[in-house]
Amino acid sequence: MPGFDALETDEDCLYLNIYVPGKISEERNLSVMVYIPGGGFIYGGASQYKPQKLVLGGDVIVVTINYRLGLLGFLTLHDPLAPGNYGLWDQIEALKWVQNNIAAFGGNPKSVTLFGESAGGMSVSLLTLIPSNEGLFQRAISQSGVVSFFSISRRREEDQTNNLLLKKTNCTGKGNVTETLKCLKDIPAENFPAAISMMEFVKPLNLTFELGSMVPTVDGDLFKDHLAYPKSWDDDVYRFFRSIDFMSGTLDGEGDSMYEMLSPETQEHFKFNSSERVPVSVLCEMLAPGFVDTVAGNLPELTQEICEFYTTSEGDDVQSMRVADFQGDSWFIVPSNIILEIHAKNNNNGKTFQYLITKPTPFPFTDQEIPFWFKGAGHGQDLHLMFNVTSNHVSEETLKKHDLQAVEKLSKDVIKYWTNFAKYGDPNGDGVPKWPSFDTVTKKYAILDTPITEGENLKPDETDLLKKVLDKGRPNAMHDEL
Repeated sequence: MPGFDALETDEDCLYLNIYVPGKISEERNLSVMVYIPGGGFIYGGASQYKPQKLVLGGDVIVVTINYRLGLLGFLTLHDPLAPGNYGLWDQIEALKWVQNNIAAFGGNPKSVTLFGESAGGMSVSLLTLIPSNEGLFQRAISQSGVVSFFSISRRREEDQTNNLLLKKTNCTGKGNVTETLKCLKDIPAENFPAAISMMEFVKPLNLTFELGSMVPTVDGDLFKDHLAYPKSWDDDVYRFFRSIDFMSGTLDGEGDSMYEMLSPETQEHFKFNSSERVPVSVLCEMLAPGFVDTVAGNLPELTQEICEFYTTSEGDDVQSMRVADFQGDSWFIVPSNIILEIHAKNNNNGKTFQYLITKPTPFPFTDQEIPFWFKGAGHGQDLHLMFNVTSNHVSEETLKKHDLQAVEKLSKDVIKYWTNFAKYGDPNGDGVPKWPSFDTVTKKYAILDTPITEGENLKPDETDLLKKVLDKGRPNAMHDEL
């Protein structure tokens, strides 16, 4: 990730960074914001995010946390000796530490807001679905990531991960879990994360991520089921989630994350370069079937419906953007829409807010070249609105293409919104445009741009279409009641 401080891989990683505005005093009783960094549950670290703008601009304490990643954070052998979800347990322990210690820094343990982006946003969403976390935080913000088909693995992917891992580490055929674990523990810690690379879980011509043990899992403890959607509105899992104040949102160009997954084999097969136009075959032969198969199995009729919906006759540039749109819709925007509806329906306990960021910034999330036809604010660009991130990799030419004063104005407004929400459970306040609350009738949301405006019912047709796939994957869920 360019623009971020370089990280060192270390098994001894469980540290918190605490940022306090001005003098430390137990009498200040400041609201606390706990940030969970993203990175696909595989990479990233708290030290990459410098929250001085939030701390000083909003007069809050910000805590950024680390947690174990990849195999060290999420390996499961389907056994009590190796149940998985260690990274999530790290996050929970960090929240307990905040409860027990933040008052000494002038923080209010009864006014704690979780926020995170991408896998960090998914982590935030997952933590709201663990009833035993009640009391550890009062509010949550999921940025470009909520609980979804991607954020909790399935048994078949976990088995594939384990088979590959054991084969590559010569720990196959040890007879029982105890011996297998002993074999794995004998591997030097610095070698263990590199035993399997992320790209080994990408089917080259399918783009189906089967990260298996590299993401959270149904372990029978934290999660007893694949909790993307409710089976009962009376379930304690959703009672806790609906008791907190919740904000979720995305960017209109989330689909730029597709570029990172377009391997050379994929580009060769479809005879294109990722910096040029993307043919519709990438959608119909790779992205759509990959999504449907991961979520619901081999259902060609749903794949065809997605293919037809995202196919356009408006030209190659627009078609390329539609392919990217599908990626952003299926991974980020539609899951966010669904979880917001779950939170808001007949809810008199927790407040609900949605946003869409449409203002591009000159600070891309990765080194991947952004094609000329791409429109919108890309995945991760919201981070530069609230964190200080170095920008040495951004050329003068790129900077000249953006209204930096407008970006800075939006940054100040976002900081007010986020810190207002952390203090009061409501982003509204003096000096910022009104942000409507989200309900299941109007589905109003804030459009964060310059100027800031309001919208209603974000991508209804896309949401209805992709819900059909999710319904097939979870036949007992209750989406039809939303």
